[in-house]
Amino acid sequence: MNGLNINYRFPYELLQFLLSKNGNSLLVKGPPGGGKTTISLQILETLQGKSNIIYLSTRVGDASLYQQFPWLKGMEKNLRLLVASKLLLEALSQIQEEEKPIKEYGRRVLQEMTGEQPKKVPRSGYQKVFQGRQAPEVKRVYDEIEMNLPNKSVVVIDSVEGITSRFGIREDQFVSMIQNDLVEGANASIIFVSEKGDISPEDYIVDGVIYLYHDVEDGRRKRILKINKLRGVEIFQSSYSYTLYGGKFLTFYPEEYEKREITKFEPTKNDNYYSTGIPDLDKMLGNGIRPSSFLTIEIGKDISMEEIRLLFRPIGLNFLYNDIGIFMIPLGGWNPMRLEKDFTRFIDPDIFRKKVRYVDYTVEESNIPYVVAAGGKDEQQVNQRLLRAILDLTGFENKSVLNFIGTDTLEYIKGTDNAIKELFHMAQSVKSSSDVAILMVRESQSLKNEIINISDYYLKLVEIENVPFIYGIKPRIIYHSLIVDRNKGFPNVSLMPMV
Repeated sequence: MNGLNINYRFPYELLQFLLSKNGNSLLVKGPPGGGKTTISLQILETLQGKSNIIYLSTRVGDASLYQQFPWLKGMEKNLRLLVASKLLLEALSQIQEEEKPIKEYGRRVLQEMTGEQPKKVPRSGYQKVFQGRQAPEVKRVYDEIEMNLPNKSVVVIDSVEGITSRFGIREDQFVSMIQNDLVEGANASIIFVSEKGDISPEDYIVDGVIYLYHDVEDGRRKRILKINKLRGVEIFQSSYSYTLYGGKFLTFYPEEYEKREITKFEPTKNDNYYSTGIPDLDKMLGNGIRPSSFLTIEIGKDISMEEIRLLFRPIGLNFLYNDIGIFMIPLGGWNPMRLEKDFTRFIDPDIFRKKVRYVDYTVEESNIPYVVAAGGKDEQQVNQRLLRAILDLTGFENKSVLNFIGTDTLEYIKGTDNAIKELFHMAQSVKSSSDVAILMVRESQSLKNEIINISDYYLKLVEIENVPFIYGIKPRIIYHSLIVDRNKGFPNVSLMPMV
């Protein structure tokens, strides 16, 4: 984008706004702890080299700022850091310069007509607001921008309340002054940081407004960025989830996963535990899934089939790569041919057909070798086919098996009470063997309350702002987004915590 090297992600709409050639203003609002300073500094990091970047802090000294954001060290050559500390104020107050009134209106009209870049920063708003009072840190911002003209400057003012409370002026009065003098008069881009969480008069003055909200739900932090307005930019999605993981702001983007370029699946070898094929998930579970255990994944109402496959694909592939067969009662809506086509992009087709047994309750007969036709009315025949399928997987060596159960299908075929009985019977069988079971239960199913009692692990897959997240009840785990692994590529998956 315009030659910028962006190593992290903001919402697409915000990037379009920030990369505008013309000066503009952005108001970043929200309660303490939302990451307002973090995103503002990262905006400066993104734009360094393209614009003169200035950060005016009324909160902390430069030492503590570098301690809180160590990555700022890499910006020292480009960043003008202005700290409104007592020492700086005293030093700046010694400079007694008379600011002469300037007739600016005619010059602004001429600039607009000719396209000429400004050569001086207009100060009529500054003079009207401060009326001869000393405001050295604000004056310094004006001076820095003027020294850089006709090149563009980008300034973060952190915070609006810090400046206005110091001089006893209204927030909207200060913002309007900066908008007129610096944005419109000097083609600068200004980012205002504000602690306000509700709509305020400043919202109507600036060109863009974003809110950073965060809340804690049952001990798990949830962060949402909401775009109120971005003048001149079409807003396709008005809210995004985000994280401050590693001390940096990262937006979670919705993706069309199955349109990603395909790479090679990189399996994880089983040790004493069964790996899920997602190393981050293995760590969350305590090195993987213990043999003889039940893992239940509850699926939220907004989760798509594509997002379910994103999670299940590496799990299934990793079991097959470790020579462990899969006995599968699929979720409603799954199709055996589509599953085969999907998996055999990453694993030998012969291994899939040999190691997978797909129970299909919609057909009475099947010529597909890995499909177990279980739709007949002859219960004894169906049970024999199911037993034969399990024996195909265990063999004479009594090998371990992954039992993958879509409980919505089981409940639909058997009824709730019988489905619960079968699951309890399966739990007894699994816990007395080296097998493992993964159950998929939908949020709306009534039997989920029974399943949690027999589950050694209980995870939930939910959607937050069009992005899939997983979190744990057993064990207790915070929100983690499912993303395609940036280093390994699709279909490999990694997890990013929301912190």
